[in-house]
Order: sequence, then structure tokens, then C-alpha cells
Amino acid sequence: MAWSTPEMSPASTPPPGVIDTHAHIYVDRFADDFDAVLARAGAAGVERIVMPATQPSEFERTLRLAEEHPTLHAAIGVHPHHAAEIDNDALNEVERINGEGNTVAVGEIGLDYYYDFAPRERQQEVFRRQLQLARHLDLPAVIHNRESDDDVLRIIEEEQDGTLRFQLHCFGSSMATLQRALELGGTISFTGNVTWLKALPEIVRAVPDDRLMLETDAPYLTPVPHRGRRNEPSYVPLVAERVAALRGQSIDDICRMTSFNARSFFRLPLLLLILLAGAATGRLHAQERPADTSAPAKPTIPYDRTFGIGGHFSSVTFISGSTTIGSGKTGVGLWLSSAPLQSLGVDWLQVDAIYNHSSFEFGDSSYLAVCQIFGECDQPLPRNDHTFLEFSLRFIANPSKPVNFFGSIGITHFHNEFGQDQYIHNKVINGERLLEPNGIENAWGINGSLGLSYSFTLPYFTIVPTAEWTVTAITSERPLSNHKEEFFVSMPRIGLLIYPNFKNLLD
Repeated sequence: MAWSTPEMSPASTPPPGVIDTHAHIYVDRFADDFDAVLARAGAAGVERIVMPATQPSEFERTLRLAEEHPTLHAAIGVHPHHAAEIDNDALNEVERINGEGNTVAVGEIGLDYYYDFAPRERQQEVFRRQLQLARHLDLPAVIHNRESDDDVLRIIEEEQDGTLRFQLHCFGSSMATLQRALELGGTISFTGNVTWLKALPEIVRAVPDDRLMLETDAPYLTPVPHRGRRNEPSYVPLVAERVAALRGQSIDDICRMTSFNARSFFRLPLLLLILLAGAATGRLHAQERPADTSAPAKPTIPYDRTFGIGGHFSSVTFISGSTTIGSGKTGVGLWLSSAPLQSLGVDWLQVDAIYNHSSFEFGDSSYLAVCQIFGECDQPLPRNDHTFLEFSLRFIANPSKPVNFFGSIGITHFHNEFGQDQYIHNKVINGERLLEPNGIENAWGINGSLGLSYSFTLPYFTIVPTAEWTVTAITSERPLSNHKEEFFVSMPRIGLLIYPNFKNLLD
């Protein structure tokens, strides 16, 4: 598949919304036709544009444009070309601006040993400081790397503590550099260079689906067939088309996939996306575009939670009314989890099914006291067994991050066997008339929990240790006359879920 000619340009028949993750459209070269540039981008299906500033003189205009246009987003940083020109006060200003919450990334930062406009030692110092800033503010870093692979990767590795998110923009390095960047948790983006560099096809094919993004780097690196002209965001579908051809995927698949990755990476809001998608659909019908009967591609996500299985341990406390009837008892069980709407890009909602079993018996001293009263010390006394089956909806506050905070709510089915309670009740109160012989009740209730988890991504699995505090309560009528209506269970529990990466396993 060849890349488009002007007549075949995706701008004339826009693909699904695509995001330009790197464009310097705040510079003077766009001053005369800025509104027209945005209009052409919208007509080409570009739904969002990230603008990384490179020096303090660009900060104000970049922030203002992002404030005036909801499809534009600012990133603030100091480029290695300007590392020698700025002092620590300027770096403090980078921190202040990014800390105000109006930016989506720290960037463009990095190293450039091709031009060497600044001493390499100073470049490295400024780069490291801004990586630390990105990590501290929980913002991704947009990284420039030109002929500085070894030092860029070394510094990233030294600063990576598992929370640093970074994008190697305009990637044009070796396969070894790519593999190491991926191991360090990096995301890779390509620009118009994919339409002419002969060394890139293998690299493009090697990037995992969930680490791939697109960009123009406008006004630079204009793709074929427009080389020699000023680059602009409306050309990013040409990059998407070329990447799709190299990877053997459709352009629609690439646009959906890379846009999902960009929204997750930069944490772009979703409401505007829905409105723009509706507008794009209207444009397509107006142009009488033939319907695409192929099944829509499943978007990729940072952490595949299609289906997970695991187990848990808990410390169970039973409360009836205001009385604690059993405290600190061990519970164990099975945990199943799924994100049923993940294929639609909704990775913040999960469905959990949890089985928990807990039992407790009299301690030695209590056992001796009771058995001596009843004269039955030659046989074991009954025990209490409690089985809960929970069905819950889990709402994740930050699904694209390794550390997830969540809350859940759902229903619980109780199966309680009060063997010890019933033994004493019948012996003492009923005089062994055994009015309620088995002490078994089945009831329904509600559950709620708060917790956190951490996601470890491996090639074929995502491993998620989880800690949460769950409270469940019976809400239906209790069948046993000797038990109070109120019955609560408090369970701090630690679980481990394993989510297979089905795509990698099937590949």
C-alpha cells in the first residue's frame, strides 16, 4: 500500500478521530493562518493536538492557545537546544506552570548531540531535573533524542522508579534503543519520517499496539507527498496511513488505537471526544461516505483487564448489633474480575465476583469451659462457618496508572452456619429440645469497599496485587430467631489478580 497522493489524502475522507501528539503550531510560521490550520485539521479528522513548548519565550502563547481552543493542549518544558540559555529560576518556572494543572506533559525535553547547541553536561542536568519534575507532578515527559541514545536511556533508567511516563517523540533510533525504551516503560511516536526513512519499517512494526502514538512535529518533518512544505496537523492522517501499511493494519485501526493510547498517556478528557466523534459522523454522512461494514477494532489499553483470576486472604470480624461475635478470623477465597467495556475504551469499570469462606471455633480455654458444663469434652464442639459470594462493580479513579485507587459496591449472598452458637442456644435455652437444630441461614445483603492496587505489566500477563477494606451487611430478614436483625462483616483483605494479555498469548 503506497502512501496517499494529495487526491487520496485522508483529509478528503477522514478516518476515525486521530490525535497529533506533537505539533509546534504556536510558532510564528502559523501566525497568519492559524484558524485555517485548525479548520483543516478538524476536516482531516484530527480531534486533538498537543503543543510542546521548548523555551520560556513560548510558554505564554502556548498556554493561551490551549485555553482558547478546547482541542489544543499545552506541554511546558525546556528543549536541549536552550539548556545553556536558562538558569535554575527558569526551571523553577517550568515547575510552577506545570504544577498549576493546565498542562498535559512536561516537554519538550531531552538531549541533542547532533547540533550540540548547549554543553552536553548542561543538557543532561536540565534533562534530569525536568524528568524529576515530571515524576513529582505525575505528568508524562515528552522527550527529544538525537544522536544521544545511550545517555538518554541511562538517565531515564536512573530516574525510573516505576511511575515515570515518557514518550520518545519522532523516533528514529535503532532497534536496540527501541527495545530498551520499551523495557523502561516508554511510549513511541512517529512523524512524517516514516514516509521516507528506509530504516524505520522494521522499527514501526516492532512497537507494541499499546505503546504507539502519532505526531507531525509541525512545522517540521513534513510527510510525503508534501515534503518541502510547512508541516501541519492535518497531515497526521498521512502518517497514520503509512504506519498502517507498514504494520499490515487498517488506517481506521491505527487511528483508534493510537488515539486511545494518546488519551490514556496524556489523560485527555473524554467528553469532548464524544462530541467530536458525533460531529465527524455527521460529516461522513454529509459526504455520503460508503459505510464501513468491517468490525471496529478493539482499542488498546495500558493494562489489559479483559479477564482476571486470583485469590485473597482476609481478616474477618463479625458484628451483630453492637456486639462483636468473632474478630480477626482468617478468610480465604477465589477472585474473578473483568472489564466488560474495555473494548469500547472504558477501562475504569470492572465487574468482580468474589468467593470468601471463613470459620472459627472456640479457643482452648473457652472449649474447656463449655464442654465441662455439658460434659462433652470427649468430642469436638461444632464450629461457625461463613461463606459469602459477592458481585460488585469496581470504579477505578486512575486506570491508566500503575497505582489504582478504587471503590466498589454490590450485592452479597450469605450462607452462615452458626454451629457453635446453635449448640449453646439449644443446650442452654431450649434444654436440648433442638427447636432450631442446624443454625443455618441464607440471606442477601450489600457490600462496599475502598482500596488500591498496583499493576505489574509482563509480556503475557498483568499482575495486580490489591488491598481493600470491605464491609458487607445482611439486608433481608434473618431466619434464625436467636440472632439480631443487624449483621455486619468487616474484612480488610489482600488479593492477587492475574490478567492474561490475550493478544500477546494468541500471537
